[in-house]
Amino acid sequence: MDMVFLSARQLALALGTTTPRVKRAISRLGLDANEDPTGRVKLSQEQVELLRHALGTTPAVPGLSRTEALVLSAQRAGVSPTAAAKAIRALRVIGLVTSERRSLPGVRVREREIIRANLASPRWRSVADALAQVHPAVTFDHRRDQKVPSRLAHLFWNTASTQRDPRRAGGYIARRLLTADDPEGLAWGAESLAAKDWRHAAGARGISPRRRALALNLAAQGRGRG
Repeated sequence: MDMVFLSARQLALALGTTTPRVKRAISRLGLDANEDPTGRVKLSQEQVELLRHALGTTPAVPGLSRTEALVLSAQRAGVSPTAAAKAIRALRVIGLVTSERRSLPGVRVREREIIRANLASPRWRSVADALAQVHPAVTFDHRRDQKVPSRLAHLFWNTASTQRDPRRAGGYIARRLLTADDPEGLAWGAESLAAKDWRHAAGARGISPRRRALALNLAAQGRGRG
C-alpha cells in the first residue's frame, strides 16, 4: 500500500482548508496517523482520499476568497447565508456573477433574485480551471435522507431496498462500505452510521485486520446516528 508523509498543514493547503479542521477530521474518522517528531503524519493514499471526501476540496482560486470560490462553484454547503450574500456582492462587483429578479408562478406571484455565474466575464477564463477542482464535503441530512444516498448506489447495486436503510441494516451497510474500500462511501458512513453498526462490521467473517481496525476506530469515535 502506497504511503505518503505530510504535515497536517501541507494537507490543509492541498485541500484548501485549515490545519485544525484536518486534525479534527483525522481524529473523527479514527485514522491511525500519529505525528512524527517533524510534525508529519503517515497516511495511505486511501486515507488521503477519505479525508478529501470528508472535508471537500477548495484549492486557491486566483483573486477569490475561499467562500467566494465555494459560492461561485455552486458548492455552498457549510457557508452561512450571511457569508454567501457577502460573497455574491463581491463577485457581482468584479463581474463574475450576474443577477436578475424574476417572477415565480404559484398561488401568489413572488419575485426572486436569480444569481448566475457570468461565463462571458473576461475574468472567467482565469478562474474556471481552479473552480472545476472545487468539490463539496460528503454530508448527510438525517432529517431528510433515511437511506443510502443515490450517489453511493453503485456500491449496493445488488442489495434489496430495505438493506439500504441505516435504521434497519446499519451493520450490513457498514460491512459493505468496508469491503468496497470506497473513500466517499466510508466518509458518508463515518457520519451516518452508529457505533454498533461499525462494531457489527468489525466482527463479520472475512474482514481483514486493516478493515477491522478501521471499523473499530469509527465505532470508538461515535460520530454517527444513535
